[in-house]
Amino acid sequence: MGSGASVSEGLPRPEGPEGSESEPGPAPGPAGWSNDTLQAQEEEEEETPACHTIEVQSEESDTQAEEEEERVTQTVVNAATTETAAEGEAEVSLDFETFLHSDGTLYSCFNHHGDRVYVDESQKLQPFPQEWYNQGRFVTANNEVSGHLQTQASSSEPAVREDDRTGSIYIQGKGTVMTYMFEERLNVCRFWDPHSGVWLLLPLQWEMNVNFIKSRIQRVMSALPGLVDQKEITAALRQCNYDPEEVISVYLTMFGEILLQTSPSGDHNYSDLNSFRALLERDRVIEDLKQNLQSREKEVDNLFQRNNYLAREVCYLNDVVQHLNQKLAELEADKQEAREKIRSLLNHRAPAVPPARTATKPAMDANQLGQVRSLTRELNVSNKQLRSTVDQVMTDMKNQLEQMKGVAGKLTEVEKVAAREVEELRSLYRREAVERKSLYNKLLELRGNIRVFCRCRKSSASSFCLETTDDQEVVLVQKGSKKRFQFDKVFPQSSTQEEVFAETLPLITSCVDGYNVCILAYGQTGSGKTYTMMGAKQNPGVNIRSIRELLRICADKEKVSYTLKISMLEIYNDSLNDLLTKSAGAALDIRVQGKTVSVPGLTQTRVQTEADILSVMETGEKNRKIASTKMNIQSSRSHLVVALEVEGLDEVLGRTSRGTLTLCDLAGSERISKTEAEGQRLVEAAAINKSLTALGQVFGALKNNALHVPFRNSKLTHLLQPCLSGDAKCCVFVNASPDVRDAVETLSTLQFGSSIRQVSLGRATQNISPVKNKTSNKSTTN
Repeated sequence: MGSGASVSEGLPRPEGPEGSESEPGPAPGPAGWSNDTLQAQEEEEEETPACHTIEVQSEESDTQAEEEEERVTQTVVNAATTETAAEGEAEVSLDFETFLHSDGTLYSCFNHHGDRVYVDESQKLQPFPQEWYNQGRFVTANNEVSGHLQTQASSSEPAVREDDRTGSIYIQGKGTVMTYMFEERLNVCRFWDPHSGVWLLLPLQWEMNVNFIKSRIQRVMSALPGLVDQKEITAALRQCNYDPEEVISVYLTMFGEILLQTSPSGDHNYSDLNSFRALLERDRVIEDLKQNLQSREKEVDNLFQRNNYLAREVCYLNDVVQHLNQKLAELEADKQEAREKIRSLLNHRAPAVPPARTATKPAMDANQLGQVRSLTRELNVSNKQLRSTVDQVMTDMKNQLEQMKGVAGKLTEVEKVAAREVEELRSLYRREAVERKSLYNKLLELRGNIRVFCRCRKSSASSFCLETTDDQEVVLVQKGSKKRFQFDKVFPQSSTQEEVFAETLPLITSCVDGYNVCILAYGQTGSGKTYTMMGAKQNPGVNIRSIRELLRICADKEKVSYTLKISMLEIYNDSLNDLLTKSAGAALDIRVQGKTVSVPGLTQTRVQTEADILSVMETGEKNRKIASTKMNIQSSRSHLVVALEVEGLDEVLGRTSRGTLTLCDLAGSERISKTEAEGQRLVEAAAINKSLTALGQVFGALKNNALHVPFRNSKLTHLLQPCLSGDAKCCVFVNASPDVRDAVETLSTLQFGSSIRQVSLGRATQNISPVKNKTSNKSTTN
């Protein structure tokens, strides 16, 4: 039998006061309703005063509806069969069919001795109207199968028919797409109205307050912080069968990751409930401005080409005029020469014959004079023609020059307008970039993510394995394949020490406010870690610049007195060595008291000026373990840890702030096969690789939110435990070598940096405590 959508499917109803069931309610979904039924349903929803009973239909109600439909259909068929048998027929022949009306309703039909009948909404047999043949079509199993095969064969066009259910809509990023109203079985939230005795569709405003719906709305809002309109989420849940995962997937597909950002004020009750659409609209405006700018640039290029063409035309005309002037001069010369010849011929004519003498023959005959006369006439004609040609060319040149002046004026105006639009576009882009950067930094600060910067070492090699596409992406080319890695900031080979320090400046300045800050440099040996952290004497790195900046900030705050103490130690072969002590002392050890990790006996030097910093750094660098390997002439054989404690006393507010800036220059990871380390170098390399492996295990545990984080597997991770336990702001420099021979180590380094970029430490806490003396307490109370 065909589809039974035409048979009304009953909903669960409570019994009346006398135990009898009330009249059957409407169908569970609007897919099979006509337009009049839908309009009446909407009016009935608006007039309904309040909901008394709320119920969400489940799959069990759908199963009961199907059983009821099958029972009614079987009853109708049995009735038709009984009627036919009563007429004395030997055999009963019923051809079942399904008719799809243009209004979207499916009717069950069958032929009974050539007469076609259908089952109406009241489960009664009715003659099939003749006018319906032009208002729909019969659906058979063959048509359904062929349509299914056609859908599988053609992926470019959807297998739906053209009727009033089809439409189109424009979606940002996808263009104009086709839409179709499908008839499906869905969960529908209804309430029982005792006055009318039917189940009514619950209005959207009331449906939001149902606990069943509330939990799904909160689930969607927690996954998509940028989506705060609960009405819109409720409507989407209706369409997605109250499946929050499908709603999240649909919104992410339509609007992208912009919904993962929180509202600008952090409050879900702010006025603009569609801020993500506003951002998309702003992106669309920016894209339109870019396209407009490109079109204007094309117009300017066309005008420049036109200008160049006219300039070449003017040069050509100048050459023509010069050539004509030369021709005119030659003709003038020929004319003058001809005149001289005529004058000489006239002078050489014989004088008149005297009476006493006999007449002599003239010196020139008439033919020669005729030739001279014709030559002179031709010269005059050529001269006049040349003058007229030159006048005409000069007139044309003046007209073209006037046109060029007008075009040049228009070109100047177009250039001014284009320059203004370019400047406006640049200003808009800068504001947008600053705003996005600010929101991104706030998001990182709230989540407590580790900021990871990638810096490529300068190299003079002929071929490189690293490509920097933009300031946040680096591409590794290895064996013909490309792998892309995303970082918070990518510094190319041409980056300077000032540019690198500028990105870490916001973290460093927060140390004065009582926050703990940690900066690490990671990478293979010879990748530029020590240059990034320590730098050269004339071009210092992050360490000296950070302490110098802290001294400047402390000096600017006149009402707060600061005390700065610096210490330097190295972790060599998994043992701690004090770099500022004058004599070799006993081995240092790590003590843990609560959340505080300290090193008893470590030398701390108070610094007040930049000269103090340089003196302390120079002393520490002289005592550091450095050796030569096959990969690096001056390879650091230990981890350097520089700790600067900043303690500020605010007597006005009566409180003390304590912040620690930890600068860690890790030893380079290395392969024994490349460095060819032997003896003591081999022992050092083993200790370095062991500590770096322990550091990777700590980051892996933090990334997976493990219950146990193995900080005590090495002295390095044990010492860095306060910086990686969620109580400090952390930044990691991933130093990479662009040489092709180091592609394997570079890949490992980039994978390490990309992995720790996903670690969330939590929001850092500010270390502020009240002053214990009485004077500060009084000032604080006042």
